Amino acid sequence: MSQISRNAISNQKKQQRSSLAFVLVGTVIGMLFCAALVFGTFNALNVVFGRPAAQSVAHAAQIKHAGLNLSILINQPGMQKDWPGYSNTNLVVPANSVVTVTIHNYDLGDTLLPAGSPFGKVQGTVGNIALAEGNVYSALALDKVAHTFTIPQLGLSVPIPGDAPTGASYASVTFTFHIGKAGTYTFRCLDPCGTGASGWMGPMLTKGYMVGTLTVQ
Repeated sequence: MSQISRNAISNQKKQQRSSLAFVLVGTVIGMLFCAALVFGTFNALNVVFGRPAAQSVAHAAQIKHAGLNLSILINQPGMQKDWPGYSNTNLVVPANSVVTVTIHNYDLGDTLLPAGSPFGKVQGTVGNIALAEGNVYSALALDKVAHTFTIPQLGLSVPIPGDAPTGASYASVTFTFHIGKAGTYTFRCLDPCGTGASGWMGPMLTKGYMVGTLTVQ
């Protein structure tokens, strides 16, 4: 092989190595750029919300979640006949947590709320919404409410429909709210579903029926 051919082959190999090195360097730079972009975006978002990135990650890891499953029943064994009541009136959740509540209302039928009542609206939940059979709502008509789950001290209130899907024995409602520091709160129904001429007596005023305690600890 001539000297010229050997030089040409040598130059070609050098060009190939240079091209490969260029590709590798470009790939590494691209990866570093993407990582910086992602970290920078994450950091920027946290700056907007007033929290450094590391602190945000730690905060997210500390968030607690709790779930409560309740039913509204009538004619419970050992309890006053024809009085509706929550299935559990001693609720406990951790402080500084996100609480998701699911309620199955077996006491079907609507009770008209007084005109101008604020308790037809969903208040104090995440987004001020709840889900009925998976459908989002922010309020119910005042004549379409059977009960409410209301904690006045927290500004939390959710109207519960009294109409179940065809063939179902209960109406289902789900909602989520944030709870802060430890304390004891009273939850109650503020739809007139009790006894007396006005419907505000009996189970409406009696702990263990439509009145209970939420303990945050």
